[in-house]
Amino acid sequence: MADLHAHDPLGRSSGQTGSDAGRPSDGGPGMAQQAQETLRTVGDRASETWDDLSERGADTYRQGSRALGEVDGTTATGLLIAGAVGFGIAWLIFGQASRSSDDVAGRMSAGSERRR
Repeated sequence: MADLHAHDPLGRSSGQTGSDAGRPSDGGPGMAQQAQETLRTVGDRASETWDDLSERGADTYRQGSRALGEVDGTTATGLLIAGAVGFGIAWLIFGQASRSSDDVAGRMSAGSERRR
């Protein structure tokens, strides 16, 4: 019997009529207030976090704009040419590999058809 009251001190789930059965517990309104306070705190923290992230994003944008503004035409042209050369080299390396693998697949399929 003590076991039942340890898990259900009001005696509601056991079907017993306790002195508090049928009456709302005193923790009900307090729990609602606590939940409202918790939601208010979470909302405030989310708002502060949003403001902080917005500020950081604006700072990062300003720094990026400043860095791009300081790049002269010669540097930009050099970066563009270096990117084009890198793309061309990658195209030669990986383009050749894909063409040769297509030929290998074709030869393997033709070879398997001859063996039948």
